Amino acid sequence: MAAEKILTEAACKASKAKDNIYYLNDGAGLRLRVRPDGSRTWIFRYRLNGKEMSAGLGAYPTVTLQIARAKAQDARALADNGQNISAAKKVARATRSAKSGNTFGLIAREWLEHNKADWSSTHHERNEGLVRRYLLPDLAKLPIESIEERYLFTVLKKVYDQGTKVSSMRTRTIAAQIFSYARATHRATSNPARDMSDNPYFKKPAVKHYDALPKSNVPKLMEELNKTGKAQKLDVKTVSALKLALYTGLRDNSIRGAKWEEINLDESIWTVPAARMKSRRQFTLPLPKQAVWTLQTLKQLTYMDETSYVFPSIGKYGYMAENTLRLALHRIGFAVTVHGMRSLI
Repeated sequence: MAAEKILTEAACKASKAKDNIYYLNDGAGLRLRVRPDGSRTWIFRYRLNGKEMSAGLGAYPTVTLQIARAKAQDARALADNGQNISAAKKVARATRSAKSGNTFGLIAREWLEHNKADWSSTHHERNEGLVRRYLLPDLAKLPIESIEERYLFTVLKKVYDQGTKVSSMRTRTIAAQIFSYARATHRATSNPARDMSDNPYFKKPAVKHYDALPKSNVPKLMEELNKTGKAQKLDVKTVSALKLALYTGLRDNSIRGAKWEEINLDESIWTVPAARMKSRRQFTLPLPKQAVWTLQTLKQLTYMDETSYVFPSIGKYGYMAENTLRLALHRIGFAVTVHGMRSLI
């Protein structure tokens, strides 16, 4: 039997459509199939358990002759090991697909969404922020199973060495929960974040609680908040939020995420939904006149419709960020949190 001719790239380019399918053989099972519609496809023929079979290797010219020969060599190795090439390709595609869905970033976002209904909006906001700032930049695109403790250590060490020691420890705890979730959903077999929980490099900083605002300082605070024009260092929404914290005693989360549909100015009632209350119960609050006046002024600036936020922001959540009020108090000379102001009510 005469030996099959070996193809050239020029012969492949010159192949034209005919009335019937025909093949250009390259030898050793590889051939180029040319259809009447002009499409050209690489086919590899092989025998498995005495039966002749074929597998597609891609379309020409996307798959060049040189690439087709390399693919044919890989396919031949599978066939020599008694494997069905088409089935092996399906398994490989499924494996690649599974790995692409098992990146740390995808699983972290899934974990956040999975727990969102059970968390307060503040807790979700804080966890999402730590994941986004400290974990995703280095880990998002990595298959979660490939992340080892020594690499995770370098990621968390960078956060710790920046001086954000508390954040680095919280971030490790969150990472451990993400790995635990991945294990529970059968997409990881280890938890490097949990394994490094007792790493002596990360020293727990002394906790410093903010002091409550002394009652004697309230007049000074109100004097700052009542300033207008160039004398006022803070945005009007921020000033209003701080005043409402004093007038109502609500936590900053309950205030920051408020929507106009919760507030009935005619009845002087603010109904805070359970999702923003620490007690997880809806809370109806009678509003003092000062709070009503503040909200009436603010409504002229931020009201779009009943579902719009009282304190809108261009940030991720659409409303005032978590640290806005604390930083505002520091800016005007009061080293307390909004929680520290609540003790005055």
